[in-house]
Amino acid sequence: MILVYVVFLFSSCKQNTIKTEEKNYINKYYLSKDTSKGALSVDLEIEFPIEYSNKEVLKSIQQSIITQLFGKEYVNKHKDSIVISFANELHKEYIDNNAPLLVHLDSGSVYSFNNEYSVEGFSLLSDEHIFTYGIDRIVYMGGAHSLETRNYYNFDLKTGKIITEDDLFLPNYKSALSEIIKLRIIEESDVINNMDELNESVFWTDSIVPNGNFYITDESLNYVFNPYEIAPFAYGDTEVNIPFSYLKKLLKDNSLINYLIKEESK
Repeated sequence: MILVYVVFLFSSCKQNTIKTEEKNYINKYYLSKDTSKGALSVDLEIEFPIEYSNKEVLKSIQQSIITQLFGKEYVNKHKDSIVISFANELHKEYIDNNAPLLVHLDSGSVYSFNNEYSVEGFSLLSDEHIFTYGIDRIVYMGGAHSLETRNYYNFDLKTGKIITEDDLFLPNYKSALSEIIKLRIIEESDVINNMDELNESVFWTDSIVPNGNFYITDESLNYVFNPYEIAPFAYGDTEVNIPFSYLKKLLKDNSLINYLIKEESK
């Protein structure tokens, strides 16, 4: 009886979902002693996966996330030093790129070199089957406007691999899924009422196709199109919510999200 209890206790203590930990770093690096000549503002808010029952799966997910956040060269760095190391590299690049230009300006110049680099990494869906991770990035290195992107990665907790559209949908799904995405844009819009109006709107309808950038919830699959993908920059990003009921006919019998649809229909 004691042995059975110990085994049960050990099993119940295993981390069956991904456990995360936050690492934040905020700093402003001035280009010179004259603070009016510009600065690099760095804001890093990162949620790291740190614990899971399957260590190999956890390692695979950690490496994928670190690569997407910072680059492959940071994969082998300790998680406690990655954020600061990345910020220091941004600082070095900022100085290397802008300090030589500063010497050509006279002391009366009002021109300044103000840059910004902001990244937020965060988890969304996290259950015993899927772990979804998002990255919001804002980068301004001079010019008319910043570059703002949102990207999502859905991990299969059996393998640690990123879930792709091909893992979810039947072959030749792209045309049908494109039409569903367009339909949902119309249904969620306050000003677009039909396909003709969509074609005449700010959207570039020929570009509205599955782009692999989606996140999974317990109720829907949500596509995100970043600025310039399907509309001009001024329109911002476009998020398209697709309830599972719209997707049932396109899903494989062994699709990784079928369990969510079954739970939704209960």
